[in-house]
Amino acid sequence: MMLRDHAIRYGFIVLLFGLIAYFAVAADGFVSPQSAVFIFQSVAITGVLALGVTATLVVGGFDLSIGSVATSAMMAAAYVMVVLEQNAVVAVVVCLLIGAVVGLINGWLIVYM
Repeated sequence: MMLRDHAIRYGFIVLLFGLIAYFAVAADGFVSPQSAVFIFQSVAITGVLALGVTATLVVGGFDLSIGSVATSAMMAAAYVMVVLEQNAVVAVVVCLLIGAVVGLINGWLIVYM
């Protein structure tokens, strides 16, 4: 039973280090600063969204709308930048406003419905 507890608790860490060791040998340039920067850039959005979901779970809630809200905000940002030809600052403000409005509507529906 003790071995199973350790396997459950630390299995993913062992798997992570195993994958890092494998790709360090198999792929040239995997263990480089440029690779680390690329990995962190590619998971930044997912990490920010995970923080929001974590905050919801900590207070005892459960929210599945974060993916659709994030996708809608990104589509609006693309629309603002490509069709309306605005800069990135305006697109970020539009994303934040869309997220805030949808979040307020979602919160209102949860509390009052």
